[in-house]
Amino acid sequence: MLEKICKYIKNNFIQDKKRAILWLPVLFGSGISLYFYLPYEPSKWITLGVIEIILFLAVIFRYNIKILRILGVFSIVVAGFAWIQIKSIYIDSQLGKIPSAKTYIKAKIINVDQNSKGKTRLLIDEVKDFDDNAISGKYRVSLRDKKKEFKIGQCVEMVANLKSRPAALIVGGYEFSRKLFYNNITGSGFAESPVYKIDCIQDKYNILSTVKNKLLNFRKDISIRISNILPSSEAMVATAIITGEKNAIDKKIIKSYRDSGIAHFLSISGLHMSMVAGLMFFLVRLIMALVPPLCLKYDSKKIAVYFAVTISVFYLLISGAEVPAQRAFIMTFIVVMGVLFNRRAISMNTIAWAAFFILLITPEALVGASFQMSFSAVVVLIAFYEKISNKIILWFNHNNDNIFERFCKCIIIYLFGIIVADALASFATIPFAIYHFNRIAVYTSLANLLAGPIIGFIIMPAVLLSLLMLPFSSIGFDIGIRLVGWGISLVNKIALWVGSIDGASVQVLSMPLWGLILIVLGGLWLCIWEQKWRWWGVAFMFLGLVSIPFSQNPDAIVSEDLKVIALKSEDGKMVILPCRGKNFIKEIWYEKTASQQPNKKQYEKIKKIYKGEDVYPDIIQLKCNKETCIYKNRLKIIKGKNIYVDNKKINLKNSGGISVYLSPLTKIKRVKEYIGGRIWNNQ
Repeated sequence: MLEKICKYIKNNFIQDKKRAILWLPVLFGSGISLYFYLPYEPSKWITLGVIEIILFLAVIFRYNIKILRILGVFSIVVAGFAWIQIKSIYIDSQLGKIPSAKTYIKAKIINVDQNSKGKTRLLIDEVKDFDDNAISGKYRVSLRDKKKEFKIGQCVEMVANLKSRPAALIVGGYEFSRKLFYNNITGSGFAESPVYKIDCIQDKYNILSTVKNKLLNFRKDISIRISNILPSSEAMVATAIITGEKNAIDKKIIKSYRDSGIAHFLSISGLHMSMVAGLMFFLVRLIMALVPPLCLKYDSKKIAVYFAVTISVFYLLISGAEVPAQRAFIMTFIVVMGVLFNRRAISMNTIAWAAFFILLITPEALVGASFQMSFSAVVVLIAFYEKISNKIILWFNHNNDNIFERFCKCIIIYLFGIIVADALASFATIPFAIYHFNRIAVYTSLANLLAGPIIGFIIMPAVLLSLLMLPFSSIGFDIGIRLVGWGISLVNKIALWVGSIDGASVQVLSMPLWGLILIVLGGLWLCIWEQKWRWWGVAFMFLGLVSIPFSQNPDAIVSEDLKVIALKSEDGKMVILPCRGKNFIKEIWYEKTASQQPNKKQYEKIKKIYKGEDVYPDIIQLKCNKETCIYKNRLKIIKGKNIYVDNKKINLKNSGGISVYLSPLTKIKRVKEYIGGRIWNNQ
């Protein structure tokens, strides 16, 4: 039996041997993911020891091809692990310690944006205290004044309260500290005083720094110009898809885009970059075709490639070159290079090498939802395209078709492409949407079918027009932006309408990590291989889906300061007990537990329960008086002081908050244990 299995695997691998290279980014990424999965920071000496062992074994078995292949696979995984560890150690060496209290500082502005409340936020570097002692690291400081404008490269002084990078707010929640760490940000805070502009000390001329500052200010000026031309609801989205600044977008707009399933439009990604490059490519070819001597003398296709790459680089720079934009640019660049060298532009090799290069440049992107969702969608689409592309081409080029039939076929292919592409992309990204966002958009196909033509035929061509006119004509830029705004107004209406349909968005609990891993491995196995053994992937995906019922809400969630407490209601959702402020924490908790804020009537009942004025056992098993609350006869809350589980006092100090599970066995999970002793939490 074992011999037959080995023979079966060997035969399939031999037939699929040419596809083996596609596993390179998967193996490299596995090493990166292993690094992030560990609960504590691994020793660099152990990593070095593993590398030396691999090299030693490679020398010993240098004549044994089978063992060398196994070592080669293992070495790629170790390389990914070592690469992200080296980068993490380097970043940590550049970040300094945070002052223990609010202090006077002077610093140079290296970026300006807005926080979620619309207040100006500065990213500062070259920080010094009152005595001109250097405070190492970069800090993100929110200001009280919304109106005052600042430019990148200016120097400022203020009294600021600097704090460490914020940690996760709930067990299983998003790790803010990790994101800021890999953005090279030491800490965050807010200004306690007005911020004053001061003269910068003239350092040695740094051409790279000067160019970067001018580019960032140029982006800021574009955002201001857009806001002066368009209404705020349209300007917010236009700014997001042109300059990459999404912080100013109203929460209601973001919610409608998420609920309708077209939130991907708000982040510059493959959709935007490919459309800009593709439109430029066809525009150049069209112009050359209108000039016969030029078209006959030069290869219009290859000339168009150079223009497409140029506009892509320009778009990348003014968009801020965030990770999704970098990824989109690399993929677009590889595709157009394929056209330049007469190679197949869209293939699994393209996406594999794009993924590998991105993991080399930004290995931390692997654990981000953007990387996972975009690559999963593209991999599934390419795998599907590989199977049916030849059939579509044969059908379209049928000899008996006349012009009218070909036109009808173009319409059919377009509609079929939108519907099928959206269905496949949605299917591919659902596991990640569940794991990261606890949300599934039900009517995403409807929203994309309605918004797709507007984005493809109005908004992105207008964006291209704006980019082309930007260096030359202010009027041309304004016209382009007004067209962008008109298209966005239509998409906003579509998002609002689809998002408002009953059941448009379903909140779900995150699946366990092991379930997501099985689904990802199964999907990759199904898409990468071509022989019949690829169907093994379906079994892994099914096992991953089985993990969903294992997810459950805790019976209680308690913040470290005991000011915010959530309890599980009778319908399995979480209810936050009445308390002042802490709105951000409440929002995160509701989202992560797939719960909703109670309406006014429900909230009044919860207030009565908490005050001890009434009980509603059909809502929640909670009884309170003025000082104490008892939940399910097992959890006791002494308001503002202590919490007991099964008559045992729980120590919340340095816990970061806890999640309590009362059945089947009492279990208490602490946020500090969840985030572990990782390098990005050591401050």
